[in-house]
Amino acid sequence: MSLSCGIVGLPNVGKSTLFSALSSATAEVGNYPFCTIEPNSAVVEVPDDRLKQIEQYVPAGRLMPAVVQIVDIAGLVKGASEGEGMGNQFLGNIKECQAILHVVRCFGGDKVLREDPVDPKGDIEVIEMELALADLVTAQRTVERSAKKARFGEKELAIDLAVYEKVVTLLEEGKQARSGNWTKRELEALKPLCLMTLKPVLYIANVADDDPEGTSDYAKQVAEIAEGNGSEWLPICSDLELELRSMDADDRAMFMEELGWKELGLERLIHKAYDLLDLQTYFTAGEIEIRAWTIHKGDTAPVAAGVIHTDFTKSFIRAEVFSVTDLLAYGGESAVKAAGKLRTEGKDYLMQEGDICHFLLGK
Repeated sequence: MSLSCGIVGLPNVGKSTLFSALSSATAEVGNYPFCTIEPNSAVVEVPDDRLKQIEQYVPAGRLMPAVVQIVDIAGLVKGASEGEGMGNQFLGNIKECQAILHVVRCFGGDKVLREDPVDPKGDIEVIEMELALADLVTAQRTVERSAKKARFGEKELAIDLAVYEKVVTLLEEGKQARSGNWTKRELEALKPLCLMTLKPVLYIANVADDDPEGTSDYAKQVAEIAEGNGSEWLPICSDLELELRSMDADDRAMFMEELGWKELGLERLIHKAYDLLDLQTYFTAGEIEIRAWTIHKGDTAPVAAGVIHTDFTKSFIRAEVFSVTDLLAYGGESAVKAAGKLRTEGKDYLMQEGDICHFLLGK
């Protein structure tokens, strides 16, 4: 599986600049509304030093990092849920993403064309209201269809109908669907609706280049809203990140040292996104390749094997497992085995971050 994140926000808050900085892809950046119309999409490798660390002891033909798809979705405006500003098209793009990166302008000045004053709280409210209104239409239509079918006495449909009515009530109050207390069964019922307000959100405060840590009052507004919603936030200066990306490695390293940074915005964002979606990484290592795989926290070994190929879940017999930490500590796979750190795990084994696995499969 790979992570797919959609960048959303009002027009001219720095979404395309952020996309270019994160992906090293070139997106049109302009000082006018709807500079982006068609979504820009890029598949970005997840930086992970452990791949090269494993290669020290397991020589391989290639290294294959995990990947993240980042989609730059055009700016939404008030009325988007009713089709304003090409809203229907843009809202459809959001439905296809697993997580939302909500970019909020947190810098002043006239660098970006905008008539209204900088207002992070108001900007967030506009976007979230439009997403809630669009989701409300979807949920209401689902209630209507399900109510007709439930009349014929289908028990499961009656249960689902109660879930749909519950989310309609929540959205009518202007709340985000993710704010509800949902059981696993209810979330399964809601899954086919692809509700945008049910997706996890990471608020990105697009800060000024003299406030990379996000200490301004503007950024603090974003932090307070994120905390109140039980979400995460991250300050990023899109312009500064884009400038760093354009430098050669030595200049970039020197500049980052001056800033006191250990990571670029991409790395920080991916860490946050993985935490947001409860994701983790495991590895397979052999002569052909060393590869990082993305799975959910709590996934069992058969589920993890199924990420490589869906048939592997059913054909799973057992897994030989050891950790990257043990590989580095003991200096090789044979030494790990000699130390008794290589384990044989069955179908109930819960995968851990940094596991290295060899799967034994049946026919």
